[in-house]
Amino acid sequence: MGLFRKRNETYNERMLREAGLVLNPGPETFSPEPTLLAKVGLPDGSGVGPSDWDTSTVVTAAGLPGSRIEFAVLPDGDLIVDDEDGAGDLTPFADAIEERVTPPYRATAVRQDGDIWGVGAKRIDVARIPFAGADSLELSRKDSWDDFRVDGEPSDAKAPPELVLLGTQVGSDFFVKAERLDGDLWEVRVSAL
Repeated sequence: MGLFRKRNETYNERMLREAGLVLNPGPETFSPEPTLLAKVGLPDGSGVGPSDWDTSTVVTAAGLPGSRIEFAVLPDGDLIVDDEDGAGDLTPFADAIEERVTPPYRATAVRQDGDIWGVGAKRIDVARIPFAGADSLELSRKDSWDDFRVDGEPSDAKAPPELVLLGTQVGSDFFVKAERLDGDLWEVRVSAL
């Protein structure tokens, strides 16, 4: 029979330990300090948190300026930078993430200390939708009533058939939101109503 020792830890510390977000979680040692991963996306109270990611990791990347970088990787592996404090090679981030997740995905990297970065990534769906002159599209359908919005504003234009097709794959009542990534490639989110 094995020997079990009760640890003196708070509920939050136990939850962090069980989620794998503590340093040195060995049988005889317990650290209530969360790893660097728990801080990615949260230094200013915004961004996605660890429970929203499909994967997260710590990366050493020398020579990158700034403290936060947001990017997306397309199905073909092309990298699109959404927001960064400076220019630099983001290959180390993509390489580390792609050991666990295949493109397409959206990622956030936050400098932790020096050249150490925490990186979290979430898989995304991408669709090719030919529609010029907009950054976002929304299509709602409920009881055969359609509401089509372009960049958040109601539009009299006909919704692209690709949006309709995406929506009808989840049912007759749906909501589809598309945000342009690059050219005719859009990040899409579809939900049934």
